[in-house]
Amino acid sequence: MKWIRNKPTAKKYIVQSVVGAAVFAFVLILDLVSKALTDGVHGLVVIPGFISFSSVRNPGGAWSIFGGNDVVMTIIMVFTFVFVAAALFFLYWPDGRKNMFFIVTLALLGSGALGNLVDRLAFGEVRDFLHFEFMNFPTFNVADVALVSGVIMLIVNIIIWFVRSETAARREKKAAEKRDESVSDEQSGNGDDGGEKK
Repeated sequence: MKWIRNKPTAKKYIVQSVVGAAVFAFVLILDLVSKALTDGVHGLVVIPGFISFSSVRNPGGAWSIFGGNDVVMTIIMVFTFVFVAAALFFLYWPDGRKNMFFIVTLALLGSGALGNLVDRLAFGEVRDFLHFEFMNFPTFNVADVALVSGVIMLIVNIIIWFVRSETAARREKKAAEKRDESVSDEQSGNGDDGGEKK
């Protein structure tokens, strides 16, 4: 595949692919199984004063927005499908620049989005059950945790990439300045030699 730039080694690609698939599958299965086991459960305290299981159905988007708008929800479902496909594409695209942190980021984003998409396709709504006891916060699920974690990690990835790019650009600029200085010194030295010969 000569058209692929930054092609990774076979070992690196296999390891990243296996880890990505394992994280993706683990989060998706955990999400769907936890939703099934807690369906219909209400007020089951897991950690007193911290978190409990309270099953609710969310017909809308995040925090139940657009719950009564079928057109918007259809657009959200289509967007989610495209998002999952894009996450899987970049997850398995052979690029040597990808590190394990980025692989896990893509796996969390893809599996979280797919977990809620499965709910919308199967039930027309998302099953939530995780409830914070100590604060007024919308009930959520494992897929939501994966998505939020993935977004945070993606932001960290972008910051790291930006810092590294800036650092590399500064190094290249300094190296270019040194080369220019050395060329200038050589030219001035040659000029002095020519003057002496005359």
